[in-house]
Amino acid sequence: MSLLHAPDSFDFPFKPYQIQHEFMTKLYEVIESKSLGVFESPTGTGKSLSIICAAIRWLKDHNERERRVVTEEIGLLESKKEELDKEVGDWIKAQAEGVEITRKLNLLKLTNNRIVEYDKKIQTLSDKKKQIKKSKYIKTKIDLAEVEENTNVSQDDEDLVLDDALKNNIKEESSDEEDENKYKPVQVFICSRTHSQLSQFVGEIVKSPFGDSVRVVTLSSRQNFCINPDVYKLKSLTLINEKCLDMQQSKAKVKKADEDGKVTKRSKVTSCKCGYYKQQNIEELRDSILLQVQDIEELVNTSKIIKACPYYASRKAAEDAEVVLVPYNTILHKSTRHANGIKLKNNIIIIDEAHNLLEAISQMYSTEVTYSQLYHSLQQLKNYKAKYSTRFSAPNLLCINQLIFIVSKLLDVLEKDTKKNENDIYSIGNFVLAAEIDNYNMFKLIKFCKDSKIAHKLHGFSVKYPQEANEVKKEVKKGIKNFLSSIERKKNAEQSTTILKEEPKSDTIPANPLLSVMSFLESLTYSYDDGRIMIVNSSDKNHRRLQFLLLNPTENFKDIVKEARAIIVAGGTMKPIDEFRNRLFINAGANPGRVMEFACDHIIPAENILPIIFTKGSSHETLLFNYENRFSMGNTIKSFLIQASKVIPGGIVVFFPSYKYENWIWQQIKDVDFGRTVFREPQKSSGVDQVLEYYAKAIRKPNSTGALLFSVSTVCVYNSLQNYKHVSGGKLSEGLNFSDDLGRCVIVVGMPYANIYAADLKEKNDLSR
Repeated sequence: MSLLHAPDSFDFPFKPYQIQHEFMTKLYEVIESKSLGVFESPTGTGKSLSIICAAIRWLKDHNERERRVVTEEIGLLESKKEELDKEVGDWIKAQAEGVEITRKLNLLKLTNNRIVEYDKKIQTLSDKKKQIKKSKYIKTKIDLAEVEENTNVSQDDEDLVLDDALKNNIKEESSDEEDENKYKPVQVFICSRTHSQLSQFVGEIVKSPFGDSVRVVTLSSRQNFCINPDVYKLKSLTLINEKCLDMQQSKAKVKKADEDGKVTKRSKVTSCKCGYYKQQNIEELRDSILLQVQDIEELVNTSKIIKACPYYASRKAAEDAEVVLVPYNTILHKSTRHANGIKLKNNIIIIDEAHNLLEAISQMYSTEVTYSQLYHSLQQLKNYKAKYSTRFSAPNLLCINQLIFIVSKLLDVLEKDTKKNENDIYSIGNFVLAAEIDNYNMFKLIKFCKDSKIAHKLHGFSVKYPQEANEVKKEVKKGIKNFLSSIERKKNAEQSTTILKEEPKSDTIPANPLLSVMSFLESLTYSYDDGRIMIVNSSDKNHRRLQFLLLNPTENFKDIVKEARAIIVAGGTMKPIDEFRNRLFINAGANPGRVMEFACDHIIPAENILPIIFTKGSSHETLLFNYENRFSMGNTIKSFLIQASKVIPGGIVVFFPSYKYENWIWQQIKDVDFGRTVFREPQKSSGVDQVLEYYAKAIRKPNSTGALLFSVSTVCVYNSLQNYKHVSGGKLSEGLNFSDDLGRCVIVVGMPYANIYAADLKEKNDLSR
């Protein structure tokens, strides 16, 4: 198949700047040559729109070429076969050539038939789009209170806490293989850190020339998509996921007694208890997603009208979408990727705001488990076993016993009486030895937990029997069987007594604590060089926890590099680019020649920007914002903000090095009249959009005096000697456009350096030496 050459011009909403054209040309070439690209384009240079126009243009060109090439090759092979039939000569050679041509021809025709079938399906959608007005769905705004509620969600069935997965041996399930009988088109996956950034991509797609001709879907969690009042009111993502899965369980009904008065065994009847989980409605919602580009808010609104689950509809729509918008973790976290049914093979991955990509991967795979979670997990496991042990199969009972023992040992680690507040750091190998759990097959136990859904069962058990699940029972059992069992239990009697002696002081029982335990156990299966286990000590044992720190995120990026057709990481600041070339791509197994780079300057002329560095305050005092001195800078900052508010119109965005420091400054100036409204960045992501909306309204209202927005900077530390960069921090410091009056002035207070003495940072630096 011949290579596609980047077009001389790209479809764009306006005439692109030269650097935008160069950006799109390079990105087109990276995708076509199946390369790995590192793109740096400063904020304000139209990076998002350039990504969209280049990627979709390549996708359209590729699909057209693929169909043309298949048709041409079929015609060419048919001509060769006809000529071969007419030749007179070596009939044995001609017959062998004919067989080979026929084989190739049949494969091409099979491919062509799959493409034709797929195109017919898409054409049906296009015809439907012409008949449906856009206003049918997303222009109609309704309240959740108007949606019919489904309150039949009781948890009365014993099978929700115990089913055949634990009564019988768990069978090996065949792996999910791609359906070879279906055409799999190339898809573009665009990833970003927050849903606000993804919504911006949706807006750019709508503005682009492809807004009416491309199929787009945004994937998100149940927390953002659920419209069932009985589920989304739970707030916690873990509880929402558990409730949703509970409501999809088949419920058991007892058959009527027969003529002899005997009651037959229970029979399972599939009956989903969520009124929005209806296949017909979900398919209608899936079609509406593919018919018109919608962001999360519009999709949720549409789902309320159709009364269909947007979470499952979006996952179905993703199968036929050309562009799929996803948060980082959906692509980068392997388990989440598989849970969403995302296939990387031959697809294009574009990661925006990628300057913190390595740190994001590290945080994704880093886990922790608290003393309280271990305590309640152990308690629930023991009481669950006591209630149902006679109904478990022998292999499953063995796994539960092993799980109880391991949780007990982990709790023992945190039970040790210590007065020091310093944290202990172990390699994975040393930790499992110290905890005395080195003889257990963690891979097998994790597989058992996932296949049996033991965490799901325990949650149902704790809901149905809260007293039995969460209280220690003092039972005296009699009989020979129990006497013999007690011999085995004596080995762990000391540890069990110690563990259950003192209950955590907090009255709040963690939501499904075993999930955190399972995540921590899974981290123990990593390579010994890739991570560390940190024991966070405290004089109060209830504040102690075990934390897994992933030091080498590259290993978790290997599958993506290996399977994806092309990967583009883009951001406003990607330096040092060598970090992405070496640590992200080459260390993940990529050929160095496959990595391509692009960087451009800002489109705004230098004379339009006025950067000023203040080293002294109004009283000529030195401005020093290190940790020891920054809390003496309150009056200086207050004076500076008052003066800035007097002379600068529109919006002023102020970035502080941490939430703690921002809150301290707020306490110093909250009674000051700046002549404009002051807004603060929320610590929860769910409140960001609302704050930005109110901030914009305050600036754009008639006769506005402007507004102040307090935010937190992104922490970024780069050590050139150790080739290590650490990134974390605020929600408003990246991926958001404060255009025109929204950001007439940006004030950065201090430099947001991370604590170089932090245990995790020291370990990462030691690893890179």
